[in-house]
Amino acid sequence: MKLSEHILLPLTIVLMCCAMNMQAQDIVANGIYYQIINDSQVAVTPALREGINHYQGCIILPERVYCDGVNYDVAAIAPRAFWQSSVTEVQIPNSVTMIGEAAFADAEQLSSITLPLGLKAVSRYMLAGTAVSHVVLPEGVTSIGMGAFEDCSSLRTVFLPASLQTIDDKAFGYCYNLNEIYSDAAYPPLTLGDEVFDGCGSMQVMLPDAATTRRYQDDADWGNEDRFSLWIDEGLAVMPTMQQEHLGENWTALTLGNSLAYKIYGPDGYLMAITAAERYFLPIGAQSTDYLVVPTTLMYDEEDLQLVATSEPAAIEGIEEERPEGKLTILGLDGTIYIGGDTHGMWTFIYDVYGNLWYERPSINNWISLPGPRVYIVRVGNTTRKVFLN
Repeated sequence: MKLSEHILLPLTIVLMCCAMNMQAQDIVANGIYYQIINDSQVAVTPALREGINHYQGCIILPERVYCDGVNYDVAAIAPRAFWQSSVTEVQIPNSVTMIGEAAFADAEQLSSITLPLGLKAVSRYMLAGTAVSHVVLPEGVTSIGMGAFEDCSSLRTVFLPASLQTIDDKAFGYCYNLNEIYSDAAYPPLTLGDEVFDGCGSMQVMLPDAATTRRYQDDADWGNEDRFSLWIDEGLAVMPTMQQEHLGENWTALTLGNSLAYKIYGPDGYLMAITAAERYFLPIGAQSTDYLVVPTTLMYDEEDLQLVATSEPAAIEGIEEERPEGKLTILGLDGTIYIGGDTHGMWTFIYDVYGNLWYERPSINNWISLPGPRVYIVRVGNTTRKVFLN
């Protein structure tokens, strides 16, 4: 999709254009619709015309919107705000603390999302029926609502925070490709109903330590060996990859690899985001700014493997020039890892999640069979991906 088809809005700079529709409470600014909540806050609402939700492409919501002399904080996303829309990527600012029911439900093209750090609950059917593949729930989330991820057939990896207490019925129903759960919760979250994971296959659950693992083993639901395989997470021993792309004058996009989670820190060391999205967008200011990107499993931050992103256009262009030609694809299917693309002159390394080396060869074969079910980290040249073999 071309940049012109994206809705890329500043995160901290107020919007300079504003229009009021027929209802005095409603604001339309840069293609996003808002409802005024109070004197200082607004909520994002659907862009409905003739019954169709017209949001599309990549949307980066701003922290503030300016209208009629007032700076409003974007504090909420209304129920069904992006329901059945054509959005593909969504980045939500930390000013948002509430996301309504079915806010993104049936947005079938939505494959990537970054949730705000202040979120306290995942609402009912919030992402049901989307194409999201990897999701991090930020620390502070205590509950996952009914059907929150139901029918997310592309969902493969979920990161659950230490604060999580309950998961409602059908929350992950028919997520039949969900194979990896990272849970930092010291006590197993209470599953409310018999169909929380209905329609899912076998899942590997990564846990912080032996004591936590024993508590999950003793739990009636999480201890089900036919459904869950419990592991102690020891972090990853493989260097992550990151590509950076300059998008016009206002944005740089970080393409994040490995199906990992990443913590992104601002120039003053403050945590800006935690995300497993395919891309994270940073604003370009008047001066060059460096951001720290740290791979994480929530339980362990891989600080020795941290990366630095820059907002300086000249530096970004230099990074782009160093990128290898062509694009590699790495995927796992039926006990085999398949590698596509030009691998001439490259080596292939395959590790398990504990850093044990399983395969080391020049990249001659484009398929490698290994025992499963298991998560592997595959590195071909400078490209690293995480795959699950059944």
